Amino acid sequence: MERIFETIIVGAGPGGLTAGRYLDDALILDQKEEIGLPVQCAEGLAKKFLDRLGIQPNPNWISATIDNTQIILPNEKVINLRVKNGGYILDRVNFEKFLAGICRAEIRLQKRVTEIEKEGEIWQVKTQNNETFRSKYLIGADGPLSIVRRKVFQEEVAVYPCLEYLVEVEKEVDCSTIKIYFDQERFPLGYAWIFPKSKNTANIGLGSGGKTDLKAQFKDFMEKTIKKELGNYKFLKNISGIIPWGKKPIKLVKDNALLVGDAGAMVDPISGGGIGNAMIAGEQAAKSILSKNVNSYPSKIKFLSCFNRDLFSAQKIFYSFDNPTLNEIGEILEKADGDIFYLKNFSVFPKFLLKPNLRKNIFKFLKLLFVYRNYTRLPN
Repeated sequence: MERIFETIIVGAGPGGLTAGRYLDDALILDQKEEIGLPVQCAEGLAKKFLDRLGIQPNPNWISATIDNTQIILPNEKVINLRVKNGGYILDRVNFEKFLAGICRAEIRLQKRVTEIEKEGEIWQVKTQNNETFRSKYLIGADGPLSIVRRKVFQEEVAVYPCLEYLVEVEKEVDCSTIKIYFDQERFPLGYAWIFPKSKNTANIGLGSGGKTDLKAQFKDFMEKTIKKELGNYKFLKNISGIIPWGKKPIKLVKDNALLVGDAGAMVDPISGGGIGNAMIAGEQAAKSILSKNVNSYPSKIKFLSCFNRDLFSAQKIFYSFDNPTLNEIGEILEKADGDIFYLKNFSVFPKFLLKPNLRKNIFKFLKLLFVYRNYTRLPN
């Protein structure tokens, strides 16, 4: 008799591989030829996610250790956001191979899923090679264009393109600092970034929610900002991709099928990052299957930033500020050595009123501060 797996996981990324870490009777299907490839992200991951999952950092899959994020405003003022426990820039290929190495599920590559149907209580998952695999449970961890989400949930999410390259630069890169550039004129409804990979390489990219020419924006950023800061540069690899940035919640469980990571639009509303959220979701999806209570899955991950509606409100407010308003925030923070935590002190309020653009946006800014002060971090 043909085998029926307890669970089929579509997608061998961080979310799918993490789910497979907890499931013995499971099969992971992915169309890729090699675990970890292609790389289509900036590769940042906060340490708190590894701590929660009990994973010890390993130099084999860490490119840089980060203890500071610099936010660069249109007038080039710098805001420092120092995180107590910091994070890492991964070697995504080696990291996913590490996750595959601790995965209990069977992994089969070069298996592109083309059809998904349910017969009775059993999922029928068909591939382009006319193979059919069967399971009681199904996890969609297959990225922004998830076939599981489209076929099973009939859900669509908005996606935003990001243009990004691994770049070799002339001058030395600060390997302890991520740089984020906000400028509503250059990168409307988005931002540009530098994520260090080594002393002379970095993941450099930008994303924009506006209807603009990303290629022109990226060329402008490389020529006017990167060349000024890091000298001449050479493109090593195109690592561009898309981000699913859902504006409304989507269903995550249906008929013993669950969505994980980008398939469920689980990206941070502010940063657009998603590796950590995907891994936590993969863990909880697997545990809900093991407990035979898959309907409990959404409640177990509701603490993740991607489900925080206040953060979506904060995102909307922040991206509504024009460059003069952003610059005034920088002017206030400059007197506090660029420390963003200065904003948690409401005694700074009178200084906002002295700035004409902030004064016009004072109620928006107060709401933003309220969200910032009350946002609950990842629980233990």
